[in-house]
Amino acid sequence: MSKARKEILEAAIQLEKDGRKFYLEYAEKASNELVKKIYASLAEDEDRHIEWLKELAPEKPGLGDANRNIYRNLKDIFADAPQELRARAADAKNDIDGLRLGIEMEQRSEDAYRKWAGETDDSEAIALCNLIAEAERFHRQLIENAIEFLEETIDWFMQEEQWSFDGG
Repeated sequence: MSKARKEILEAAIQLEKDGRKFYLEYAEKASNELVKKIYASLAEDEDRHIEWLKELAPEKPGLGDANRNIYRNLKDIFADAPQELRARAADAKNDIDGLRLGIEMEQRSEDAYRKWAGETDDSEAIALCNLIAEAERFHRQLIENAIEFLEETIDWFMQEEQWSFDGG
């Protein structure tokens, strides 16, 4: 396994752990039961991503800890996003604000995976990054859909369930 792939795997595992922690913390704060379930589901997905990554990672002690060097490089991308997002989550006025923070987190994760895919020649690392980037994109879309549901429930049903009124 290439060094680039190992570094990506280690950093990706830490990124997924950070996402899981964020979702579990916010699930505790949410007042809406649907929002709590969304966060719990997203945390479970982050666990699944961690398992996928560990299956592809080499066996070595301390795998759960991100490679410090590559994580330092990520600071340019994330600009300490986990701390920033947690601070903003504490100030969120309602569940929708919290969901919007989740969208930001998923977008930053997707961007990181896309960036890693573009920085390596390792075809396995590229495939892995693209796979998880798509999963993060799906999470973002799920959260966007949840916000639309919470803000415009009737419109959401009309769009998602293809409701129509024939005037008859």
